[in-house]
Amino acid sequence: MARISRKQRDAAPIGDCGRGTRLYKTAIYARLSVEDSGKKDSDTIENQVYLIEQYISQNPYLKVISTYIDNGETGVNFSRPGFTRLMNDIKAGKIDCIVVKDLSRFGRNYIETGEYLDKILPFMGVRFVSINDSYDSETADGNSEGLIVALKNLINDAYVKDISSKIISSVKTRQLNGDFISGHPPYGYLRSEENCRKLVIDNEVADVVRDMFRWRAEGMSCFMIARKLNEMGISSPYKRRVEKGLMKNSTRSINPHWQGQMIKRITDSPMYIGHMTQGRTKQALCDGMQMKKQKSSDWIIVENTHEALIDMETWEKVKALREEAQAKADQLKGKYAHIGNNNNVFKSLLICDDCGSKMMRYKGVSNYGGVSYTYICPVRTQNLAMTCTNKNVREKDLLELVYQEISKKIEQSVELERLLERLNKRGSGTKESLHVKIADVQRKIGHIQELRATLYESYVDKLLSETEYIEMKTKYDADAERYKSQLETLQAESLIHDQTLTPQNKWLTALRQFKDERVVSREMAVALIDRIIVSGYNSTEIIFNFRDELDALEKYTKEAEA
Repeated sequence: MARISRKQRDAAPIGDCGRGTRLYKTAIYARLSVEDSGKKDSDTIENQVYLIEQYISQNPYLKVISTYIDNGETGVNFSRPGFTRLMNDIKAGKIDCIVVKDLSRFGRNYIETGEYLDKILPFMGVRFVSINDSYDSETADGNSEGLIVALKNLINDAYVKDISSKIISSVKTRQLNGDFISGHPPYGYLRSEENCRKLVIDNEVADVVRDMFRWRAEGMSCFMIARKLNEMGISSPYKRRVEKGLMKNSTRSINPHWQGQMIKRITDSPMYIGHMTQGRTKQALCDGMQMKKQKSSDWIIVENTHEALIDMETWEKVKALREEAQAKADQLKGKYAHIGNNNNVFKSLLICDDCGSKMMRYKGVSNYGGVSYTYICPVRTQNLAMTCTNKNVREKDLLELVYQEISKKIEQSVELERLLERLNKRGSGTKESLHVKIADVQRKIGHIQELRATLYESYVDKLLSETEYIEMKTKYDADAERYKSQLETLQAESLIHDQTLTPQNKWLTALRQFKDERVVSREMAVALIDRIIVSGYNSTEIIFNFRDELDALEKYTKEAEA
């Protein structure tokens, strides 16, 4: 069995202050980067803060002074608003302890993170605790646990700077070589069976593409072309991929019909004259850059990489019409600027029940200068699909309807909150039982960390053979993963109990902050509403956020009352 060094054996565990009655002025730090968004629940800002608060509540020598959050900030550097505020408070003497969920939330840059952990924070007298890594600078052994911290930081750094940057570099190299690297080939082309990075003409729809360009060259608008294709029953690129089993159907998020923008995108692309055109959008996760469209001058174009579908004469005619249309659009910009626009409260929230499109807000201006707003379905308005029925909603009526529904929810929340307070006064052993189990698993993880830290030392001292070392390391690694999985499960159960079955429930909290509002604001709509489905004239169904929390809350109160 691997030995435990005397220094580690005598050191206080992570939950022990180690300095008698000293009280630490503690900061909670949580970070969520762009690339982490949408991952498992344990990575959210709310859950990071929750887990840290649970840890602090079990350690009375830690007193929370403030919470510092960087939402949507990269971990590759420390130029973050929340972190900057934290360091300013440390310099002012307000903070002398930092607690994070794990090291990757603190930073992913090996050099800078190491500087903070090994030099800056110790010099400033700041204690650092990483809960899921079982690391506490107050009790860490510089020769063992410190090494583990450094290695984990190195892995985090490699994750961003090595893997991500190599992928970006590889992608650009392939683009410059004229290799096709996107997910789906452009409409009208297929991947070559001999070389998947090369394109060949898709003869099934090649004539459809040629017709698009011919109609456009003759002066037909993109919307008219889209309507004509829909009337002819020709499947759109998305619908065709679904029909061929290349992707799953999701009509609620993607419109399956031809639209004017699809035609514009196709007839704007040099792909159809044989030039590989890529880089129309750009994303760099290692730099925290979200996906954004690039100017045509920044596209990566490699000429004559595949067979052209369109002749140059047709291409030049379409190009001239495109430039002419753009010039007219530029002239019309600002024509009604003097009238102004009020805030679009329900932007991107209204969904057409027939086709799943996001409904557009149309501004109507009367001869007397009056302005009214109506939400309409773009597919129906442009006659892109006859299956989409006529429907619209006046913004004035919608504001009144949504306010009434939110008011009802607020009344319901007040009653639920009172009921929860009565139920929670009765007490329950479930919460305490979960905390005991979590503490037990955390102790086991800490013990495994200690054993792993001294394993290599035992091997070097010839207390273990190479075979024994490998076997024990494999066992410890497997045990650590098993315990971490158990910890995540228990923490998720505790999260439901502490965050959902409580007056601090997300749904109740969200409603509470708007209880004194008398009109629906954009902030209120985004906070409370997931989407509004429109099925006819002023016929709507409001789908609220936090449905799972509300369902769990109602189920719990009914069962408890029964």
